[in-house]
Amino acid sequence: MTRAETHLNGGSSGDGLIYCHGAGLRRISARFSFSPIPSPDRTMSIRHRLLAAAVATLTLSSAALAEVSLPAGFGIETVAGPEVVSEPMEMAFAPDGAAWVTGRTGQLWRIDTSTRAAQSVGSVATEVSGDRGLHGIAFHPDFPRTPHVFLAYHLTNAPKDKYVARVSRWTVTGSGAASRIDPGSEKPLVEWEGDQAGQHVGGALLAHPKERVLYVTTGENNQNANLRKYCDDPNNKAQSLGDPRGKVLRIGFDGSVPKDNPHVKTPGADPRVFTRGHRQPWSLTYDAPTGLVLEAENGGDLTDDFDEVNSIVPGANFGWPKVFGPGLQTLTRTNHVDGFTDPWFHYPRNTGASCVGALIYRASASGKGFPEKYRGALFYADFSRKSIRTASVNPKTGKTGPGEAFLQGLPAGPLAMQLGKDGAVYFITHGGGAKSSTNDSVARIVWKQH
Repeated sequence: MTRAETHLNGGSSGDGLIYCHGAGLRRISARFSFSPIPSPDRTMSIRHRLLAAAVATLTLSSAALAEVSLPAGFGIETVAGPEVVSEPMEMAFAPDGAAWVTGRTGQLWRIDTSTRAAQSVGSVATEVSGDRGLHGIAFHPDFPRTPHVFLAYHLTNAPKDKYVARVSRWTVTGSGAASRIDPGSEKPLVEWEGDQAGQHVGGALLAHPKERVLYVTTGENNQNANLRKYCDDPNNKAQSLGDPRGKVLRIGFDGSVPKDNPHVKTPGADPRVFTRGHRQPWSLTYDAPTGLVLEAENGGDLTDDFDEVNSIVPGANFGWPKVFGPGLQTLTRTNHVDGFTDPWFHYPRNTGASCVGALIYRASASGKGFPEKYRGALFYADFSRKSIRTASVNPKTGKTGPGEAFLQGLPAGPLAMQLGKDGAVYFITHGGGAKSSTNDSVARIVWKQH
């Protein structure tokens, strides 16, 4: 298998890194090309070998020009390029620091973040029409002592005009580069059905290390273009407690219903529902120092809509589609409606259009990481704006400040973002929509001026 390195006109570092020198936010003209480097791993599929060969023929003159901006002292390292990952969707870090990455068409890779060696650890047969496919991944908190990994995907044998989303648990055999998913070990934990013609499917996973439960996001699966009818529908999926769509579900690691879920005793409610009123809840992260569970959510499509980062707490109703952003009525666009939970952080669509990741930055266990300014700050990724931005967080009140530019001008939008055990911020780019792209990658933001 090969790995990707990023080369720069007029100043390649030779180590796959984009450097920013000097003071302030700097814009760098960078032409990305991917050069295959031999690796001892020989498990690459024929499809990936052909893709790697095609990518290797790219030259600096034919590669896409990307204008990348980062604060001084930061750099971007390519951990895996398109010859390794195809249509990457999400990632999770194992205790050994390796990144496990899901691919929309069902592939799962393990990437050693130190050596950048990568292996396929298995695959899942999944339906891939629309925005469906293999998405979320989470490790059991006791992994590898309890060798379980959780995956969210879509069944290939759904009823006509329907999709069936499933979250299952698999057993991992072996360790390190020899890790593999036992294909016969699948244990389905939760399923929900949706309309094939609809959109927004969710599929993010979080294995909570203290609560010992699994959080699962589900999109509202809207297919109604009539905004008034959609908002006024008394059986609206995102608001109905009896419908699993447009929710964050909370289940045991065996699929059971936790006794402290907020709607266990609510008549007619799905007892797995933890929060409701979600549109497209794309990702989940957990911040141990504060205990916050953060959910990044794609907001509405109108120019005055907002994208959101929500703090997931028991029984919260974030209001969609009745309200959007900070409790504004969806139909009037101005009137504030009480009774709903406001986002923990939100920003207008005209400065972003698709929030796909949110995390609170923490340095590594050894203290390695970003400068003090960014420690405890919110980082949030926007796919449409091809950017990652930051906002301060008051450590006493927990309130956020305004968003600030951090990483801008990526050649493709970030689709996922996670904090690595090495103190770097890792992100996935996917540039092909519903197909593979030469901009598919796993990369990380690092601080170089120690």
